Amino acid sequence: MGRKLISSDEAVQGTCQHTKPCSDCPFSRESLPGWLGGGDVDDWVRAAHSDMVLPCHVIDNMQCAGAAIYRRNVAKLAYPPNLKLEADRETVFASPMEFKKHHDIFLKSA
Repeated sequence: MGRKLISSDEAVQGTCQHTKPCSDCPFSRESLPGWLGGGDVDDWVRAAHSDMVLPCHVIDNMQCAGAAIYRRNVAKLAYPPNLKLEADRETVFASPMEFKKHHDIFLKSA
């Protein structure tokens, strides 16, 4: 398992687009629950279901591979210049409900 709790201030320059989620990707099932940077769960879900380009917070100047896989998992059509990757429901959440259940501390205490 890769390093966790990496902030965008620690991002390294990328030389080619990665195709697997980073060790710390919020869209990965291996992510630390609640580790969402400055946004809340609903902000992340809205962004993932929008047409905006989502940058990787670990590799500077690259798109988030986890978000691209999540979008494919939920059948969100990614318009260029958004990254398109294959579905992977074992590694990345397959629905907004799964994402929310994993990251929302209020859902965990209910």
